Amino acid sequence: MPTLLDSTSLDSMERQVRTTLINSLSGVRTAFIGITADSNGRLNASTLSNVTHVSAHPAQISVLFRPDNGKRHTLNNFINGSPLTLICMPFNQVSVVHEVSMNAPEGTFELDVLEVATYHVEGCPHPLPKDYLYAISLEFVERFNLNNGCIYTIGQIKSIAIGAALKVDEEGQISFSTPPTLAIGLRQYTTTETDIKLPYPNTAKYGF
Repeated sequence: MPTLLDSTSLDSMERQVRTTLINSLSGVRTAFIGITADSNGRLNASTLSNVTHVSAHPAQISVLFRPDNGKRHTLNNFINGSPLTLICMPFNQVSVVHEVSMNAPEGTFELDVLEVATYHVEGCPHPLPKDYLYAISLEFVERFNLNNGCIYTIGQIKSIAIGAALKVDEEGQISFSTPPTLAIGLRQYTTTETDIKLPYPNTAKYGF
């Protein structure tokens, strides 16, 4: 039977249940490992999934951060000049993608805590896990403080590192030989084994 949850029903939900539900309703999206460095060069990693295409000309991406509680090391490093590297990982590394959100003390590199081997890729500002699918390095452009305390940031793409398991065709379309880690809500992850590429809709087909 269909169920309607009105605003009163939502307001009466336990906070964590409502948070999980609303986050899940925003759909499936890529779960990234985000890496930045502080002014002393100390690396920091976090899990970021509210990432959206903004523009291709110039090439820009938005990243939404939760309200600043004084422990948002990734956010602070990014807006203070560090590149932000967004790393897409294969689904078999989902536990790593999730666990880097451990909120480690400032100056602690979460991938070191998890004993994840990393290496440097030429042109990428931060070390990458060896199994990465692709990595996007962003330069901070601007921020917007939302009325709920969240911080919406825009970054310009400075480089894209493409791993061996990612294919890019002549039209710029990407495809994976191994599935990426995708997020549903806060603590749930999924993946996909099937994709389909369709042509742009043609108005002539509909007699317009």
